[in-house]
Amino acid sequence: MKPLIITNNLKVYDEFSAKVEIVYGEDLSQEEILKMARDRIHLGAKLVIHPMMGRIKPHETPFKSVFLEIPDEREISDGSFTTDMTSVTLIEDSIAETAKLIHNTYRQKYDEQLLSDLSYIDFILIKSGIEEYGR
Repeated sequence: MKPLIITNNLKVYDEFSAKVEIVYGEDLSQEEILKMARDRIHLGAKLVIHPMMGRIKPHETPFKSVFLEIPDEREISDGSFTTDMTSVTLIEDSIAETAKLIHNTYRQKYDEQLLSDLSYIDFILIKSGIEEYGR
């Protein structure tokens, strides 16, 4: 297995793209990121950290980073990976909760300082997961 981050956070991309495979899209919504992660989970990826980590709700920030382990070339070619049902449950619940919170809540406008702070929070959360993964 090898690590993969899916994110819409440029700070995460800038910091980790030389060390970890990253799928980055500035315009990706949180739901799109979670669905991309879900699709990979159904193909053998596993969540490394909970996709709703921290106590920041989806309607309180535009940023989302998801940290996965994905099957490597050998595991794909020999079919030795399995679908992790815990990851499936967590990602499906996260998608549903995100959709509910975003669609039923006023969409907040963010000034540049707040965007910077929210980007940093997402960065710190994923960084702690990467550090734990490296141990």
